[in-house]
Amino acid sequence: MTGREIDGARRTLPSRIEIPWKQWTHEQQRLDEEISCREMINSCLAYGGIDEFWEECEWRTGDKSYAAPYIRALGIDRVRELVSEQTRDFERATILRDVYTDSEGVTYNSIIWGDEVVK
Repeated sequence: MTGREIDGARRTLPSRIEIPWKQWTHEQQRLDEEISCREMINSCLAYGGIDEFWEECEWRTGDKSYAAPYIRALGIDRVRELVSEQTRDFERATILRDVYTDSEGVTYNSIIWGDEVVK
């Protein structure tokens, strides 16, 4: 999924202000977890690669990796599918490096997807 597709999927979910997450349907909660997982995968890809997503992954608890909460919520097989899909979709992306620097000197990258227009 591209950034635009992820945003579209997120807009199908209820507002957390109007309906607390625990009151969402199982399908809504799962979609929310999958969207969050895709966003984390994209962030790892933008900043150095998918190895960062799995790094220090303890397969029983996974407490030290970015993948950990998603493995617990979605299961390892689904997380592997999402990594595969996002890695493939990421080929349509361009990374702009150091587009923003915050007040502490930390720089940020930006992802421009093939379905977005840059002006």
